[in-house]
Amino acid sequence: MWSPKTLYIGLSTQRLVFAETGKGWPGKVATCDSIYYAESADAEPWRPAVAALARLLVAKRKEKPALRIVLSSRFVRWQLLPWREELTQPEELATYAKLGFLETFGNAAEGWQILHAPQPPNKTVPACAIDAALLATLHSTCRDAGVHLDAVTPYFASAFDRWRNVFKGKAAWFGLIEADCLSLGLLHEDNWAGLRTQRLDGNRREDWRDVLPGMMAQIGLPVGLNDAAPQLYLAGDGEPPAPARNLSFAWLRPEAQAESGMVGCRMALGV
Repeated sequence: MWSPKTLYIGLSTQRLVFAETGKGWPGKVATCDSIYYAESADAEPWRPAVAALARLLVAKRKEKPALRIVLSSRFVRWQLLPWREELTQPEELATYAKLGFLETFGNAAEGWQILHAPQPPNKTVPACAIDAALLATLHSTCRDAGVHLDAVTPYFASAFDRWRNVFKGKAAWFGLIEADCLSLGLLHEDNWAGLRTQRLDGNRREDWRDVLPGMMAQIGLPVGLNDAAPQLYLAGDGEPPAPARNLSFAWLRPEAQAESGMVGCRMALGV
């Protein structure tokens, strides 16, 4: 059941963006705004975002909205879980996912909460890891403010679910552009062939166009794909990118947001 009012939150290292729905149709955005803050050099880069959320919820205390939070890819780590026939129980798959993150990231993964979708036979599925302290702090912040936290979702997962029907089962690249990172996945033969996130160096004014070709090569070459073979689809909460030389892509943009001019609220809405 929908709450009379829903507050959609997007959290990144540089800003909190929020969109509100009114008491009518829940899909209609009534307001959209952002709160900016300095990026933290701390080992927990999500701290400024959660502090901004706490301040916002104090202002919204009387409204008691339902809360849905979308996390930037800077707060999420991804790995693909290849199909293992001998893993038949959910707890076995959970252990398999945990071991994969431990092998890649070491002891740091001990403090992460790892989530994954059910694994269909002979399919690779994405697994994500989120700092358990971040999730715990989000829950306590909402509890202290007296608001109900409906969901916490990675931006990449939410945006992919919104746009997956566009691909129509064909091989496709799906990229998500954020201010300070680029996430890229490859679907090949109706299966995940690769998924990576790369940080953009703001000091060097690094652009997503600078890192995209290398990411496509790293993902595509092991499966024998030319980086230009499948269609490239891009989404993100910024303005539509200008055409790039030697790079053909389709920009995925919800018509409702395009008409209203609320480009910046796309992260909060997870599209």
